[in-house]
Amino acid sequence: MSEDETIVYAFYTAPHHNKSASDATYSQALAKFGEHGIIDLVGINGYYTFLAMVMNVARTPSQKGSEPALVASPH
Repeated sequence: MSEDETIVYAFYTAPHHNKSASDATYSQALAKFGEHGIIDLVGINGYYTFLAMVMNVARTPSQKGSEPALVASPH
């Protein structure tokens, strides 16, 4: 991944695993994207998570004829 992608990935996954971003992860994202970028990242991450939850609970099916982009998790 590029440097930008690595920072975004770390910033997105941290709240899901640790309930927050570490000081180091936050500082990297802040240095790369600024305060407005941080707010945008948090908003997009929250909105994506919200949509995923709604679709999972509603058991939203895939479009007919589409191939799954990822292998289903065995749970």
